[in-house]
Amino acid sequence: MHPLTSALLAVSPIVFASQTVFSVHDDLLAFPQFEVIFSDALLTDAAARSVVEQASSALHEPPQSSNTAIESPNQARGKPEDGNDHAFDPAHETYELMYLKGQRHLCTIPIVNTPPRNETSEAEARAAEQKELARATDKGWELLQDLEGNCLYFMSGWWSYAFCYNSEVTQFHQLPPQPGKPPLPPVRDTSTKEFILGRAKKGSHTGIRGDKQDEWGNEISTKNPGESESSKTELQVKGDTRYLVQKMEGGTICDLTGKPRRVDVQFHCNPQVTDRIGYIKEVTTCSYLMVIYTPRLCSDVAFLPPKDNKVNSVICRAVVPTEEYETLTAVKSLEAELEANAASSKTKTVGGVVLGGGKWITKDTRIPIPANFNSENFGKQVQVIAHAKSQAEGGQVEMASDAELQKMDLDPTMVEDLRKQVQKMAKEKGWKIEVIDQPGEVREILGIVDSDDDEGDAHLVSGQDPDGDGDGEEDPSDTGDSEEGSEEVFKDEL
Repeated sequence: MHPLTSALLAVSPIVFASQTVFSVHDDLLAFPQFEVIFSDALLTDAAARSVVEQASSALHEPPQSSNTAIESPNQARGKPEDGNDHAFDPAHETYELMYLKGQRHLCTIPIVNTPPRNETSEAEARAAEQKELARATDKGWELLQDLEGNCLYFMSGWWSYAFCYNSEVTQFHQLPPQPGKPPLPPVRDTSTKEFILGRAKKGSHTGIRGDKQDEWGNEISTKNPGESESSKTELQVKGDTRYLVQKMEGGTICDLTGKPRRVDVQFHCNPQVTDRIGYIKEVTTCSYLMVIYTPRLCSDVAFLPPKDNKVNSVICRAVVPTEEYETLTAVKSLEAELEANAASSKTKTVGGVVLGGGKWITKDTRIPIPANFNSENFGKQVQVIAHAKSQAEGGQVEMASDAELQKMDLDPTMVEDLRKQVQKMAKEKGWKIEVIDQPGEVREILGIVDSDDDEGDAHLVSGQDPDGDGDGEEDPSDTGDSEEGSEEVFKDEL
């Protein structure tokens, strides 16, 4: 066994020589690639020692069948693989006991065979690659010929951009969309200035030969000697991604640099969209980058998005004492169950409202619908601010305090005057003073005198504004000897 440290557990790639194409997103020496998976499953120290000893003896003896089972990558991630364990296989895996923060782990490391370096093969591969790039360049521009005569548009804030294939890229301000008219193409606002970001160089957009032919019908090049097109149209490679670039120059003179504006237009394969401008940005002063996504290039395999590289899994399982194995396994199962329940009970919030259908908000907190909802008296409030019993019942008088009256926006002096007036009218009968508030109506203050019998109706007496100076006036149709009760009305003009 080679001495290993816990550094392997913290870094997933294992360093090997690589012939993979360089990518800015990859580690320079990360091929073949490895990832470390910490399995939730536990392993007893006895089983771990058995695996290591068998792996050590297998270096000197032919592999023998074993009942010891090691997890596959899918099982380590909690995904069963056909319900079978990954068998002990020292011919294709190595096993190392390692430590991470004082905890022992048994790690299963797959054996990856890397081909020997062959300089002759590498030189041939580079030559073949250059030939393939030249072919892909010509084929790519051929695939883009269907864009001839078409324009693509891109709106970004104040500015709008138009890309016309093999013509130019312009920047302008568009008029607001007109009702009943399609939003594309945008209409330029002629009161604002238009800028040309770059023009296509005639004949520089394609690797196809000119339109002249020789006597046998073969196309021949018509470009002048010494004229270079490779600097204006080219295929670029970044990592595993290949795309075409068209360089456009000769735009509107820049006020800051005094030089014509220029733009690089990149064509990327994207099978999920139609022809469209992905974005445009000013990389330096008056120098722009436009990215166009098109499915046209995807018919050539050279421009397809790169496939993910295969990652080899290093699976590490914690090693625990044999006597603690069952207890720790039960704890792990309980933790997994709690996490699953927490994930399933997680609430969702949409527009600031917690969704749950009353599961988290009980019905007890809901405001009940009023019994008089949608009736004529809905919203009507009646408050008794003073009342007195008849002399036969003791004549006890109860009134709201001055503080309570002020809280109700009532003048205590006015209420006291009304009390005296109603008490004088009632004589030995009982009486009460009510305040009635109803939406859309003027506040009313009623002085009501009890009738002699239970079935008698209250007698209405015309009143005054609570802020007025006049006294309540008895209805002329009523006599002092009437056995019916009387009602004193005051209206509070709010």
